[in-house]
Amino acid sequence: MNLENELFDVFETVVHQDYPNPQRIKCPGRSILRKLAAEPEATHCASTLAHIRQCASCFDELKELRRSISEAMQG
Repeated sequence: MNLENELFDVFETVVHQDYPNPQRIKCPGRSILRKLAAEPEATHCASTLAHIRQCASCFDELKELRRSISEAMQG
């Protein structure tokens, strides 16, 4: 495993431990997460990115959306 993957795994663990947010409080919504997943290089609202860093629910949803997009592009 490379350093980037290790850091990502640690970050994911911390987000889940410290910011579970199961009630989805102040989540930006699936359409915004889908846009971020499809266009990660585009400029996005800083508050949305800050929310994702402190919301395991949105973090997981974004991760799944990115995986789906990647799979669709490959096959």
